[in-house]
Amino acid sequence: MEPFKEVFHRGAIQCLGQVIGRHDATFDRKRFEALALKNLAALELKQRCDQIYRALCTTLPQDFPRAAEVIRASLHPACDGNAQKLGVTEEGVQGWMIMPLAEYAGRECGAHWPLGLDLLKEMTMRFTSEFGIRHLWLARPREVMKVVAMWTQHENEHVRRLVSEGARPRLPWGMRLPGFIADPHATVPLLEALRDDTSPYVRKSVANHLNDIARDHPLVALDVARRWNSGAPTERQRLLRHALRNLLKQGHPEALALYELAAPRLKQTALSLGADELAMGGSLPFSLHLHSSAKTPQTLRLDYVLHHQKANGRLTPKVFRWKDLMLAPGEVLRLEKAHSFRPITTRVYYPGLHRLEIKINGSIVAAADFTLR
Repeated sequence: MEPFKEVFHRGAIQCLGQVIGRHDATFDRKRFEALALKNLAALELKQRCDQIYRALCTTLPQDFPRAAEVIRASLHPACDGNAQKLGVTEEGVQGWMIMPLAEYAGRECGAHWPLGLDLLKEMTMRFTSEFGIRHLWLARPREVMKVVAMWTQHENEHVRRLVSEGARPRLPWGMRLPGFIADPHATVPLLEALRDDTSPYVRKSVANHLNDIARDHPLVALDVARRWNSGAPTERQRLLRHALRNLLKQGHPEALALYELAAPRLKQTALSLGADELAMGGSLPFSLHLHSSAKTPQTLRLDYVLHHQKANGRLTPKVFRWKDLMLAPGEVLRLEKAHSFRPITTRVYYPGLHRLEIKINGSIVAAADFTLR
């Protein structure tokens, strides 16, 4: 499988230089390529993006308004967020190559920030400007807030998503926004305006933004969720479930109470593992036997917790979503699941003792140990 960093490959960089050169007679395409391609194979994704950004700083017109004019003319005519994942073509720039251009717009606009912000709006329709816009949120939060608040009504879903995604306090891969971490109420009006957006893409961003708030200020996020949950349509209910996912996994009492997830009433709970030892890269099957002791139906949220062995010999827990179910009075139920230990880029597995726990409505109800070889 091709490494993810190859979204910034030689051909794409050369095509970017070709497109820009078509709109700026003074653009030194050879110098741009020499700078942007230097030691490319040794660089990771963000390093490649930063190197392309620095090459743009050197070779684009030093006058930002003129540079912005060149970039705008170089953009692909399609405004669908590059749904086909074609990347930069002779028609114009779209896809991942927008990322270093957005860095340029966000970091280099200076006093011309309204022009930079408008350019970021145009670029996000060809991919996303969620990383580049964060430089402006850090530098001019009040001014940016006034502008992006109007974008909540923009006709293009990618612009509306940028309002939420670009202002997330803890955006993955992006710079944190300390001001929004300190003041969790600052962006709530933006989220309010987008919570019932017609686009699932936008609503998912709103949910992730609220989840970011929940990491630092769970009570604020829960207060917002309670207000939004009153008379909420189905799509907003799904949004809130996704927004509160980590609080629910943690067994936060108020998050569980919001969904009436009480302590499980069970006569018997038994966890069985398909194997006591598992080879690296294999899959661990397990089954759960439940017997309700309740006289009324009960809603159960099932998660499972894997305590992974780390390099230092300690176990570190990771909660995984399983399923929701309704358990009838006196019902006996057997559930089956399997967890893969196939190598992935975001986690390193170490051999040794591991533990599996079953969590129902925030409470650990069963556990078993196994060894990963």
